[in-house]
Amino acid sequence: MKPGSAGPGMPGIHPVIYDEEGREIARGSLKAGNICIRNPWPGIMQTIWGDRDRFVKTYYAKYNKNPKSKDWRDWPYFAGDGALQAADGYFRILGRVDDVINVAGHRLGTKELESACLTVPEVAEAAVVPVADDVKGRVPEVYVSLKPGVAPTKEVKDKIVHAIETTIGKIARPKDVRIVPDMPKTRSGKIMRRVLAAISNTMETGDVTTLANPDVVEQIRELVQGKGKVATKAGPEDIKRFGDER
Repeated sequence: MKPGSAGPGMPGIHPVIYDEEGREIARGSLKAGNICIRNPWPGIMQTIWGDRDRFVKTYYAKYNKNPKSKDWRDWPYFAGDGALQAADGYFRILGRVDDVINVAGHRLGTKELESACLTVPEVAEAAVVPVADDVKGRVPEVYVSLKPGVAPTKEVKDKIVHAIETTIGKIARPKDVRIVPDMPKTRSGKIMRRVLAAISNTMETGDVTTLANPDVVEQIRELVQGKGKVATKAGPEDIKRFGDER
């Protein structure tokens, strides 16, 4: 076992990491890509009941060059996760592709960024969302809530930035670190990152009345945008881009 990693595939299952153009990324290169299974394997599900086209579109369309092909080599299975492979053959899963931020060609897993934030003793919770950037495309923005009795100071922010740069690298330096009184959460305790992403990108947050703490959303909006800021209306693709709660 290797903590934080998944081992090589079982017999008959051949994992591989492809870049966006379908080129295989070599093990040990430390470059992230999309983890796939090179070909169908024993026990794979064969369809989605009543919707074969959706099954093909969801799991195969990205890397299948010929939908009419009967050659198994033309059907790599893409489950929707970003990953990288170490020199020893073990895989590190970065998270869902929707949760991977592409910063100037570098793919950063939001979970890794959040884990780095949580190494700072003062931090109680952390959430990372993508923010549009004219130069890099998208950059991470960090939201944290602090442990009771800890003051929101610049020193704490600097510690968080240093933890990210040390753990992941300077390419992962966040656009900003937002210290908030609390995270917007569902009644089951899940952080609504979609709401935070909408605030960071000056978009409408949508219906927040079902949250366990809806009042905190306006507090965060004023903290990030200032009073009187008018949000732009987010389209379906924008909401999809920033994912849902997890």
